[in-house]
Amino acid sequence: MNALLAGLTLLIIGDSHVTFKDSLLSILPDEYTKQGAKVVTYGVCSSTAADWVVPNPNNGCGAAERIGDAPIGAPNMKPASPPPISALMEKWHPDVIMVVLGDTMAAYGQNTVSKDWVDEQVKTLTYTIGKTACIWIGPTWGQYSPRYGKTDKRAAEMAELLKSEVAPCAYVDGTQLMKPGSVNTIDGIHATGASYQVWGNAIIQTTLPMLEKIRAESPASAQ
Repeated sequence: MNALLAGLTLLIIGDSHVTFKDSLLSILPDEYTKQGAKVVTYGVCSSTAADWVVPNPNNGCGAAERIGDAPIGAPNMKPASPPPISALMEKWHPDVIMVVLGDTMAAYGQNTVSKDWVDEQVKTLTYTIGKTACIWIGPTWGQYSPRYGKTDKRAAEMAELLKSEVAPCAYVDGTQLMKPGSVNTIDGIHATGASYQVWGNAIIQTTLPMLEKIRAESPASAQ
């Protein structure tokens, strides 16, 4: 098989959607590695965008690191700060960074989401990423539960807000990848393994052409 992404180094960072087995942590690295990319994935549950610039210990709901398609072990459940994106960039020299964030900044259960706060969060991260190619994956649909209070209305609002904020990162709107009501969850936000597979496959289908283009334009591919 032709390795479409051979020579590409991809750094994936995100919240709980890339922290646990049978989540996007299982799906995305497996496929991108299969396509020839060097993939490094870090997930920290409950992390927001700015936490990846100025590390902030979270509530200990889980953190994970996965190199390539290595077996996924149990997440670190101690309070953990995301590793600073600047340190990760210096360590791995990624050609592209994929950010999977949005749900943690949507203020589910609250009357409003602060657009100024979201803007500050997003811009803190994108400014630090700088000129490195970036793809931002926004949240998809969920199901309402009292625990998180996620609603389709707020998910759509957050998706639209991120669309206007994440430049120069390319944006993939998760709500456009699946139909409302099609996502089955275990708690309102975190999808079942089957729904993560559908979402992950849609992300891969959307991003592979983007990543292939970045690979073709990278200096390493010209050597």
